Amino acid sequence: MTGTEIRTKFLNYFKSLEHTIKPSASLVPTDPTILFTIAGMVPFKPIFLGEVIPLPFTRAASCQRCIRTNDLENVGKTARHHTFFEMLGNFSFGDYFKEEAIAWAWEFLVKIVGLPIDRLWVSVYEKDDEAEGLWRKFVSNERIVRLGEKDNFWKMGETGPCGPCSEILYDQGEEAGCGKPDCRVGCSCDRYMELWNLVFTQFDRAQDGSLSPLPKKNIDTGMGLERLAAVMQGVKTNFDTDLVKPIIDYVAQITKVTYGSDLTKDVALRVIADHLRGITYLIADGVIPSNEARGYVLRALIRRAMRQGRKLGLHESFLFQVVPTVVKIFNHDSKLGQERDHISRIIKLEEDRFMSTLERGLTILEESINEYKRKGQEIICGTDIFKLYDTYGFPVDLTQEIALESGLKMDLDGFNKEMENQRQQARLSGQFFRVEEEKEVKIEGETRFVGYELSKAKARVLMLRQGKNEVEQVTTGDEVEIVLDCTPFYAESGGQTSDTGFINGKDVELVVTEAKWSDKVILHQAKVQKGELKLNDEVEAEVDLPRRLSIAANHTATHLLQAALRQVLGSHVRQSGSFVGEDYLRFDFTHLEAMKERELKRVEEIINKKIRENLSVTTFETTLEEAIKSGAMALFEEEYGERVRAVKIGDFSLELCGGTHLKATGEAGLFKLLNESGIAAGIRRIEAVTAESAYKYVCQREEQISQLANLLKTSPQKITQRVERLLQGIKEQEKELAQLKSKVVSYQIPELVKDTVMLEGMKVVARELPGMDANALRNAADLILTALKSGVIVLVSSLENKVFWVVKVSQDLTDKVHAGKLVNELAKITGGGGGGRADFAQAGGTLPDKINEAMDRVGERLKTKD
Repeated sequence: MTGTEIRTKFLNYFKSLEHTIKPSASLVPTDPTILFTIAGMVPFKPIFLGEVIPLPFTRAASCQRCIRTNDLENVGKTARHHTFFEMLGNFSFGDYFKEEAIAWAWEFLVKIVGLPIDRLWVSVYEKDDEAEGLWRKFVSNERIVRLGEKDNFWKMGETGPCGPCSEILYDQGEEAGCGKPDCRVGCSCDRYMELWNLVFTQFDRAQDGSLSPLPKKNIDTGMGLERLAAVMQGVKTNFDTDLVKPIIDYVAQITKVTYGSDLTKDVALRVIADHLRGITYLIADGVIPSNEARGYVLRALIRRAMRQGRKLGLHESFLFQVVPTVVKIFNHDSKLGQERDHISRIIKLEEDRFMSTLERGLTILEESINEYKRKGQEIICGTDIFKLYDTYGFPVDLTQEIALESGLKMDLDGFNKEMENQRQQARLSGQFFRVEEEKEVKIEGETRFVGYELSKAKARVLMLRQGKNEVEQVTTGDEVEIVLDCTPFYAESGGQTSDTGFINGKDVELVVTEAKWSDKVILHQAKVQKGELKLNDEVEAEVDLPRRLSIAANHTATHLLQAALRQVLGSHVRQSGSFVGEDYLRFDFTHLEAMKERELKRVEEIINKKIRENLSVTTFETTLEEAIKSGAMALFEEEYGERVRAVKIGDFSLELCGGTHLKATGEAGLFKLLNESGIAAGIRRIEAVTAESAYKYVCQREEQISQLANLLKTSPQKITQRVERLLQGIKEQEKELAQLKSKVVSYQIPELVKDTVMLEGMKVVARELPGMDANALRNAADLILTALKSGVIVLVSSLENKVFWVVKVSQDLTDKVHAGKLVNELAKITGGGGGGRADFAQAGGTLPDKINEAMDRVGERLKTKD
């Protein structure tokens, strides 16, 4: 039975038992306390915690993709450890409980997929008599094992929901065990494999440790798809299933390695296969390699897989080639197929970046080894090893290999200490502390938002607050936070800035400067212009409509922008942030490289065409599942309820959105793209204006063009030709200047040659030539060496607070002096760096006042002869 068949049978089985079948959620969870979706229950956590009312369903089942990196070092070395895996699970939220969960789990394993009863064992919590009694209907007493709290009791934290659990285990036979006489369920060996865990969440644990029954009991189960597939397919490890093995086979083929013939190479193949599954889905779910959070983990997985590739003889980028094989394994997921090329491109880019990192690390390691040898030290300290690993991503095993070749040892204890310090820091920074604060608003219910339909509404004052104190009334000049029973004011959310406007009542006028959410109420930040406002007063709340329409134009334009970007750049484009204000819009999106001029122009053309078409902008409510099925764009990080609001722009755009929009695209008038830039690895940003702001922008540009034409003494139509002629003239003058400088240098050569000194049997010329650029220095070095025939030339110059270095070494001396290493050391003193070949190198710097100090080091450096 294939992995795909098992997945389908599981979901169909629970569908027949009236479970709502939920598609796998993204690996990027909406829960801010965790980096990744680590279990099947994660998407249902708000329901388990009672945060979703009313419940959209009481029974659910899913096959959830998960990522865990807590046992990274064990991946590939054991039969079961993975970073990426799929978890089959069924869930009950106050509906059925132990009896049904146990009976259905047994029926699925024995009747639906046909596992032999004599291979199945069950563990229960040592105090859970109820579960043991229910299991006796299916399993003999000797196959039911009681285990303690460590193994069979689940808890969310030290306090809160918790409960016993029961595991179904599969006996893989004595040959898979440890051989010890007392080997039984609970042993750490591979014989009794945990297959399905049933969690019975029935208690609430208090601070003192006491347990009280929950009013509504829940079921949360989880079974690794790869584990069940291994059992069904009769293979020894998860890596030998059809969910992983094709990747191993492909990599083994391109490396000409026989899987199963060498343990070290087998581990490397398994790690690559495991990591590639996770890498592929992380990128598909919008994660981009970076040095922070999820991006850091993705980068680590890619680099770890590449390092395993080196053990198989792969010293070039290769992971990107394997993506089609991964996609084929998950051919039930059409989204993955659509993202295939994008995923491959991101992996290739990261692989190429790491290859250059390795080259840089090799250079630094080589310099470090030379320094250790020069000082007569035989052990590379742990701090240096850690710096290579942490700062440059240089593999420790490669450092060790090169160090041994150079006759040096490694302080691995020191390195491990540095690693542990880093882990401690990571653990501290990864903790999420929930600070219990005084509730900002102590009122029941919620503010009714009527701003989609109205810009003006009658309302009643429910609360007045100044600072942290609630007050009965406010008067002229007071600043106050106001809660109304209903409001047309849009509170800042989803990247859209809040409305401003007015609140007026009998003999009172207020200006509203901001509206913001606090729990389920909207706080209006306002200032009393005249009169008095009291609790329970009837007022009229009115939005600044011209400002609201400017914001709406920019928000509708962001939807047009995302659709246009996907049309021009590809379906990999996803929103990763935005700001929608009155004057401009900002849109962040996933893309690997800077957009080309023609791409930017095309995007702007498409958007303005859609504006001229005056497409209708409509909104409607639907279920999240239906919206996604219909192709609506959604933010992975956004937490949506079961019912969502969708914004549709003709047949061009469909997005989930709670913001305010135009009625038709023509109201935006004009879209002008201001800027496109990179803000992080794989994340681009576009800034743009619409409507009146776009008109003002065009007017400003016209004024600038007019002023420029006046300065150039030409017409606006002829500015380009005029500038081209001026640039050509400057180029010719620069050429003449370079020729003059070259002549000046040639006149100085005899004098420079006279300054030759002998160091360690080598002719050396080391001089500062003020006012020379890098080209002039190179010419001078060539001429001096031609005159000397053999020697070392070190020239430096400062120009406009920049330092230029050139080092040239004759071929007969390159075994004694390496130009690249010498110039790098000297440039570092002047606040820069550089490098090059053994016979020629150049560098730069930013500290001209350090030139003399650097030149004083030339003689000392040449005497070391390395």
